Amino acid sequence: MNKLLLVTTALALAFAAPAMAETKVSFAYWGDPAELPPFEKIVADYEAANPDVKIEVQHAPWSGYFTRLDAQLAAGAGPDVFFITNVPTYAARGQLEPLDKWIADKGFPIDQFNPEALLIHQLDDVLYSVPRDNDTNVLYYNKAAFDEAGVAYPTADWDWAALRDAAIKLTVTDGGRITRYGLAIEKNNWSNWVRQNGGTTFDHPTRPTKFTLDEPKGLEAIQFIGDLINVDKVTPNFTELDQAGGTGQLFSSQQAAIVFANAARLGTFADADFEWAVAPLPKGPTGIRSNSLGGAGFGINPNAKDKEAAWNFFAYLAGEPGQVVFASANASAVPAQIGNAAVKAAFKAPFADVFLSEAANGKLNASFPKYVDITNLYLQPALDLVWNGEATAKDAIGGIVADVTAKLAE
Repeated sequence: MNKLLLVTTALALAFAAPAMAETKVSFAYWGDPAELPPFEKIVADYEAANPDVKIEVQHAPWSGYFTRLDAQLAAGAGPDVFFITNVPTYAARGQLEPLDKWIADKGFPIDQFNPEALLIHQLDDVLYSVPRDNDTNVLYYNKAAFDEAGVAYPTADWDWAALRDAAIKLTVTDGGRITRYGLAIEKNNWSNWVRQNGGTTFDHPTRPTKFTLDEPKGLEAIQFIGDLINVDKVTPNFTELDQAGGTGQLFSSQQAAIVFANAARLGTFADADFEWAVAPLPKGPTGIRSNSLGGAGFGINPNAKDKEAAWNFFAYLAGEPGQVVFASANASAVPAQIGNAAVKAAFKAPFADVFLSEAANGKLNASFPKYVDITNLYLQPALDLVWNGEATAKDAIGGIVADVTAKLAE
């Protein structure tokens, strides 16, 4: 062999960089199509900044996400980092990595998050996830439908009576069939109505000792929703709503003139072929304003094979880089990292002022280890009786008091 070639080959081998071993981190999240671009951008940006890391994405729509995640976690497997809600339930099962030591050791800026919102991401004062957003809801309305019905656009002065009156006028029927509902609401937002009426579901949202939904203010709120469905017939029942594709599809297809939804719907409705706007949620009969406080968060699997790699991606996702992407995305999320100037500046979503003002009205939903079981076993079946017109709120909720009380005492 030519000596020059031998020397050249030897030098090339001597200076060749060793191949980098690729680190894999799996990441699971839910979301409608319009909600996915921020997640996709965060993954792409992280991989670009960390070429030795591959983020393996596991995406599913909300309807199927937890069925798969629960099965994975129950088997001691599952994604390394995942989008999560009902945090205390998963933490009580040992399915979430405690984060306090990681946060302290790595200097993660947890002080930039609303401390009250963090309560639903804890169990026994230990933090198990970090919120992505504040699940602030607003009232989306179809301006053309309002104009057609001769109804003035909603304002911050609206209360339940104004909402009900408008929903009645906006509902359209054809041959006895409803072709446009005045209002469509999400099944899981009933507790917000309870708070707007001055009621509660439990005596404390994260450490309850007593079930309180059977008190008059709570019952009035549940019955009000039931009457919108079954008496006024201005709101679809929740089975029909699910079959129609949810509030997003109903509003987009102009089969509902008003929907209550969060900032993620800004992306869903961006291409609608009609003019729409948003307004604050109506206040309760006595003037109480209430919205959701806190939102879903990100957690780490305690069985992750490479926890350091999982933490590094988690810190990017839940910290300023991820928060800026979510805050600036078209499918927006009201930012959770409220103490970060860059994050707040990035939130320039349409109607940002309405979302931020409503976020200030946020109050915690119930979140404790037994809540999912209580909901599945007692609360939801009782509420379904009201939503389906099979029982009054007083009878349905009154019928589960003993069971819920016993479950709390276990």
